[in-house]
Amino acid sequence: MSYGSLVLFSWGVAAAALVCVGPLGIYAFTRNRVPGRPLRRIVRNPRLWGLGLLLQVASLLTSSWVVLALGLVCTVCGHVLKPTG
Repeated sequence: MSYGSLVLFSWGVAAAALVCVGPLGIYAFTRNRVPGRPLRRIVRNPRLWGLGLLLQVASLLTSSWVVLALGLVCTVCGHVLKPTG
């Protein structure tokens, strides 16, 4: 596998992740709900979880490790923390 085909493959994986994860994050962030029964049982704070997914997608676009780390922290906090208020 040459360097060019490896780059094209990585771009394809990134595009697939954008198409699959982006709408989930937008749905969870705007509607404060998570699609699917298994995710509803696991995720306690859907808005924070959706924000984490959107940050992870943004890190793919900007190639930023800081944004990826923030997205992972937000996603994990969305699983753990209960919403207040």
